[in-house]
Amino acid sequence: MPVEPWTEDEFRDVAGRGATELNVSIDPTVVEKCTDASFSSIGVFQELIKETCLLSGVFEASSEIRKVDDVKLVEQAISDKAAQYAARHQRALESIAAGNVSSSSKEGLKPLFLPYYLVKVVLGAGYEGVANGMRRATIQEKIQADHHRGKDVRPSDMSNLLHNLAKLQSNKNISPPIIDYDQTSKLLQIVDSTFYFFLRHAQLNEIAAEIPSPLE
Repeated sequence: MPVEPWTEDEFRDVAGRGATELNVSIDPTVVEKCTDASFSSIGVFQELIKETCLLSGVFEASSEIRKVDDVKLVEQAISDKAAQYAARHQRALESIAAGNVSSSSKEGLKPLFLPYYLVKVVLGAGYEGVANGMRRATIQEKIQADHHRGKDVRPSDMSNLLHNLAKLQSNKNISPPIIDYDQTSKLLQIVDSTFYFFLRHAQLNEIAAEIPSPLE
């Protein structure tokens, strides 16, 4: 049952209930920073609070109240979770990049490999470029600018790529999917909240360099 979106008051309530169970006092600034970094995902928020508690030496409930008030540990928690999400999402992006080869090919020429180029576009755009959706026209323009056969990338090839994103991720066992294309709004959108976190905090240039190129 979907319960999104969560409000900031509800995030604070979740932190308060957990603090009561563990008998800890979580500084409001810690809760606020974890909230700001969670992109409205209660799952990400809980992971950040949990990691901050662990870094603060809180591993179980105790009879004496302990404080979780070191904001620097929140930054460490964000860094640690970014590394974990990066490993997961990099595998997903590699799977997408190695996806179905476009049928649009010419004799003696390499296939279009559009899923690979789409992954490059997403990583190159980063959080700011994808967070609010990326228009189809922008995607095609960016792919054509970088593509080994840019002039051969037709609108029908883009339709085949974008309209089958969900199926491609399903075939690659990427669950939940991380991105999808809305045919009504003509926007590529993020559908996994942890992918927002990944795009904001991961070293995208390094990850892009590690995505195997089908051209090699």
